[in-house]
Amino acid sequence: MRKAFWGLLIICLSSIVKAETLTYSCNFTIEATSKGLKNETFGFSYVVDSETQKAYLVGNAGSFEVQEIANESGVSFLEITGSGNVMVTAITESGDAVHSRNGIMSGKLIPSQHYGKCQFQ
Repeated sequence: MRKAFWGLLIICLSSIVKAETLTYSCNFTIEATSKGLKNETFGFSYVVDSETQKAYLVGNAGSFEVQEIANESGVSFLEITGSGNVMVTAITESGDAVHSRNGIMSGKLIPSQHYGKCQFQ
């Protein structure tokens, strides 16, 4: 009876899946706008939960769910803000990254791109 209990316990414990997360910590140093290039530093992270298959942007304004889109050479993250503006971050396998903001405010385009690097943890 005791052996059966321990055997069952081991089987049950081995079937528990440990959730793992992958974090992309990104820092951007160059901004491109319609007015040209300038040095501007900012950063944020993406956290991907392997158990729930959900991805989150974590920045100074809080945490927001985003869509992760993987491809053969990297990954992109898509965010649609509450006002309907679209933000996309593309990250290569080597960590090169571009963050594109495609916004409209008061009927005017507010586009920008930021270039930098992301580290995987």
